[in-house]
Amino acid sequence: MEVIPIAPRGFCKGVYNAIRLAKQTAIANPGVRITVLGQIVHNRYIVQALEKFGINTLDDPKATRMELLNKVTEGIVIFTAHGISNNVREEANRRNLTVLDTTCEDVLSTQDLIESAITSKQTVFYIGKSAHPEANAVLESYPSVCLIEEISDIPSLNDHSEIFVTNQTTMSKNDIEHIIEGIIKQYPQATIAREICGATRLRQEAIEKIKQVDALIVVGDPKSNNTQMLAKIAREHHIEQVYRIESVEQLDTSVLRKEMKIGVTAGASTPHKITQQIIDYLNVYDFEQPAILPKVDILSLLDE
Repeated sequence: MEVIPIAPRGFCKGVYNAIRLAKQTAIANPGVRITVLGQIVHNRYIVQALEKFGINTLDDPKATRMELLNKVTEGIVIFTAHGISNNVREEANRRNLTVLDTTCEDVLSTQDLIESAITSKQTVFYIGKSAHPEANAVLESYPSVCLIEEISDIPSLNDHSEIFVTNQTTMSKNDIEHIIEGIIKQYPQATIAREICGATRLRQEAIEKIKQVDALIVVGDPKSNNTQMLAKIAREHHIEQVYRIESVEQLDTSVLRKEMKIGVTAGASTPHKITQQIIDYLNVYDFEQPAILPKVDILSLLDE
């Protein structure tokens, strides 16, 4: 069996920075209650590691960030790398909570572009996913923004309307191009700002360049949008066996074959140690006497 590690892997800069700041805050404030609104990144192992470090996570997919904030009565509140709405930020300050904002620089850049376009009286189309916290932060901050999830969501406006188009940073570049083409067809005057972050784009392009693999393992949390996009792109490029797993603990060894070429990639919110553990296990896999699947050392994940 040939194992092909696919670069890049490990945290993107936004995720790395968010975790680093959270850990530093816990060390500097012993005994102070620290709460993250939502998962700091979409990876349950990191959430568990933060809990062992004394950092609590409030997460409910049906609740808004404001609803989560209303459950915080004291201490330090952390805004995740996905971004936060202006309303939530202002409410936290009004209630004199100590705020740590770990919003990714790429997300902030997109939000700045949107605010500038709105200030210029442009109509903003935002390509994204309605259930994703990055998109929710934008829509809550700027109610006039039109969310575009599918081509059918493109509204009919005055042909001479000034249109500004941007997107959620973790989208598949192929998906947004499909929608952008539809927008330009209807509004050729539209200004387009493609805002897929570099870490997401590089990972997607690496999948597109894979040749002659029998299977691909995509490592990441089920809630991770950028991980979902990697698996989707792999299938679009005719990799028939695509397996999404969170860690080596979920590895299904029954699909392994001696003659197999198997690639391993990971989303930008997946710790490098989790992906490397899978690669190491596969590299020494003995088909005659398979080793027991190891466990993830959760607390060590914060050392990256």
